Amino acid sequence: MEPFNFRTYDKETNTSTWKFQDSELPARPGFNTTGKGIQIRVNQFKVTQFPNRDIYQYDVTIGGSDEKMGKVKAVWDSKQVQDRLKALSKGVPFLWDGNKLAWHTVKIPEQRFEVNLDAEKGRTPRPGKEDKCMFSIKYTKNVRMAAIDAYISRQAPFESTLLEAISFLDHAMRQFPSQHYITVKRSFFTRGGGAQLLDNVIVAMKGVYSSMRLCSPNPSSGGSGTGLAVNVDVANCCFWIPQDLHQAARNMCKDKNRGLSYEVFRDLLLPVNSKAGLTYSDTFKDLRKMAKLKFRVKYYAKNDTRASERIHTIKGFTFEQKLGKLGANAKTVTFKLKDRATNTETEISVYDYFKKKYDVNTQYWQLPLVVTARDGMFPMEACILEPYQRYVFKLNPDQTSSMIKFAVTRPRERLQAIQNGINMLKWSQDPCLQHYGIKIDPQMTTTSARLLQNPEIAFAGSKLNPGTQGRWDLRGKKFLLSNTEPLNSWGFFIVGGVKACDPPTLQNFINVFIQTYIGHGGKIKNKHPVIIPQPDGQDLGDAMAAARYTIGNQVQAAPQIMFLILSTRDSFLYQRLKRGLECRFGLVSQMMNIVHVRKAQPQYCSNLCMKVNAKLGGTTCKIISGPKPDSPAFPRPTMVIGADVSHPSPGSPEASTAAITMSFDNFACRYAAAVQVNGFRVEMVTKYNIDHMFMDLYNYWVKKHRRAPEHIYYFRDGVSEGQYSHVLDQEVSFMKAAIALKYPDSKNIKWTVVICSKRHHIRFFPKEGDNQAGDRNSNPLPGTLVEKDVTHPFEYDFYLSSHSAIQGTARPVHYHVILDEAKLAPNDFQNMVYKHCYQYMRSTTPVSLYPAVYYAHLASNRARCHVSTPASQGPTGGQKFEEARQDAVVRKAAGMAPSRASKDDTVKSSEARPLVPLGNQQSNPELLENIRTGMWYI
Repeated sequence: MEPFNFRTYDKETNTSTWKFQDSELPARPGFNTTGKGIQIRVNQFKVTQFPNRDIYQYDVTIGGSDEKMGKVKAVWDSKQVQDRLKALSKGVPFLWDGNKLAWHTVKIPEQRFEVNLDAEKGRTPRPGKEDKCMFSIKYTKNVRMAAIDAYISRQAPFESTLLEAISFLDHAMRQFPSQHYITVKRSFFTRGGGAQLLDNVIVAMKGVYSSMRLCSPNPSSGGSGTGLAVNVDVANCCFWIPQDLHQAARNMCKDKNRGLSYEVFRDLLLPVNSKAGLTYSDTFKDLRKMAKLKFRVKYYAKNDTRASERIHTIKGFTFEQKLGKLGANAKTVTFKLKDRATNTETEISVYDYFKKKYDVNTQYWQLPLVVTARDGMFPMEACILEPYQRYVFKLNPDQTSSMIKFAVTRPRERLQAIQNGINMLKWSQDPCLQHYGIKIDPQMTTTSARLLQNPEIAFAGSKLNPGTQGRWDLRGKKFLLSNTEPLNSWGFFIVGGVKACDPPTLQNFINVFIQTYIGHGGKIKNKHPVIIPQPDGQDLGDAMAAARYTIGNQVQAAPQIMFLILSTRDSFLYQRLKRGLECRFGLVSQMMNIVHVRKAQPQYCSNLCMKVNAKLGGTTCKIISGPKPDSPAFPRPTMVIGADVSHPSPGSPEASTAAITMSFDNFACRYAAAVQVNGFRVEMVTKYNIDHMFMDLYNYWVKKHRRAPEHIYYFRDGVSEGQYSHVLDQEVSFMKAAIALKYPDSKNIKWTVVICSKRHHIRFFPKEGDNQAGDRNSNPLPGTLVEKDVTHPFEYDFYLSSHSAIQGTARPVHYHVILDEAKLAPNDFQNMVYKHCYQYMRSTTPVSLYPAVYYAHLASNRARCHVSTPASQGPTGGQKFEEARQDAVVRKAAGMAPSRASKDDTVKSSEARPLVPLGNQQSNPELLENIRTGMWYI
């Protein structure tokens, strides 16, 4: 279960104080009454009954603290353990969490005994290595199920007893399906059902996700009112295709071997030369993805009847530098074979051993051997992968494309898939639920929702009302505010030179772009920008610097923006270019792929104009907030802040990056952004970053508005419920302290702090044919607000679907107000959140997430471009660093000198190296301020 909120309740005064850990959280101030009422289904199923008596909880100990989970499960499932427990519990199985805890309605005395797994499985013990393990189970406490009712009725505070009760229910709900289906965390998948090949390596499968949740205890359309419900959704997961291991390995490396030739695959796996001697090839490194996969062996002795059932685990693949360029394969790897009859040892190769023992000629003997932890080595072709093993790695572009097509489904298909999941879970037939008296309504919850009124949108000299369709057209529209200075000093740089894009093709694109931008109100003074192809053989950094000077010299003015034409989708190249322009020169830029340049479509140019106009100080559009088009968005001076912290991929030594965005105009349309490293895997924005990058933006805001704000909205993304108090006690507290230190008179600022989350499984489903609540694809209309039934019992939270889903099923955003000093009415606040989603700068649709957070997310990811590592070091983070670390281990074991990469890249500093700042100290101060307070990240 997700963490829940702490509260205290005073019976004498009949008042409540809602707390999360040690920080107060506001209670729900009421419900929205604007818009129109609609009925909508949500994929949540009410719990109508749960145990009204105590449940006995037990500690389970199997072996030592480092016992492998496979053995722990084998001991629990053993006949010896289950027979003993059933005899003590009247034949009803215990509920077990798979690790340390168990539950039952019967209290039994402590049990402690030894389990012999060799005897259990009828196998001959290994000499001196009998497979025995101690098992013990001991009663520890009563789980007070009454704590749930007491909490829901506000008669008791949140405490550990409530969490224990909900945890028990969550495990009880998962016990039966986990015994019959493939289990991945909270999701279940049927064997052989709902699968689709993504390629010849992995298969995607559909399953069902379920989770127990606290919810509103007062259903709006009848029902139980227990305050508990089960959230059920579609789950998608990737698994390895069961096949011969040598086939799987070859197929996995198909990017470098499109013909799937075993000869090419063999050559790609051979050791390669390096300064330190022979080392792994890149293709050999790719094989590491197969570590820990389980397999069976094709060949076994006729008298070994159980060998075909034996499961082995891949530890790695053979590599020995001393064996030379042929590598460690079936003919070069040897071992000592003992002849028990003569008590002598003979050196024999793996190839000869398989020929002698199994009469098998290893066909692909030149491939590396599979190494296991305890069962020796095997040729790849002798191994068959076990089915239903989860693929946990990042998908390549082709696999990602196939996965999206598989996973993205329209609401009707998703509803059917959820119903299939309900049929899988079989709540009414679940013996565990029946034993504990847990009942779940199989009908999807219908809730009373609101459809908020969409705003009118203002452009320069015109306005429009998009209605409920959630999109509009830019044709004939002029941007609300065009670029602050006419576009005069600008130019185009072709990365890769004329071979990548010929100047006539680019000139045609420029003509269409100029015409389109002027049509949208853009101001262009120089209609003949220079075109600069990268010279052959010239360093990219030097070529960019020269191009910048050429652009500036054309009109004798500092460049305002540089357009770059790229022929590839190389993320490392993109990062290098952005860092050079933004950090070295303090210059905004616009990247374009050659494919779009060749087409020169007006629609693409319109989309490009929105981004370029924003970077040059303009504004696409705004909502009409009052009787006049230019009415400010807020009744008093208001600052809107968005924040996000992004983390690198697992295994990367890179630091986390924090981004803070801040509105600078009266309409909350334009946002400046500041980014900086934020420690290693640190989720909260650090005090240093708040004292510096937040206060830098705050100072600019005060300078621009000539006063301090009276109200601050702080929208925070990517925070789990367990960290809400940290946001208040650290981030908000540090911000308040920093403001008070610099501006002692700013003591009356009101704060509204909101957590925004899309990481949930709640979905809205309008009733079939209900045009008042759904679009033609049966997605909810933009502005659908749900604040009952699926929301928290007491706190101020709501779900808002503010966008129109282009494909698939719309996912609403969950907004949770954790500080409300301004005491905003739900009507005002929720409508403001919804309407501002129409002001996203580079879109002609409302977006799903509040723009301040959306921009923070963009800036946080873009901060990767500003990492202070030289381009010569190559890509940073992810798989490459993991490979470097493993290479360092191999070199050390072989007595080889460590590579420069292993010295420089594989040791993580105790302090994160700061990002390269926007612009340099020699930049023009005015231009420097423009980029640091502008929308460079968009």
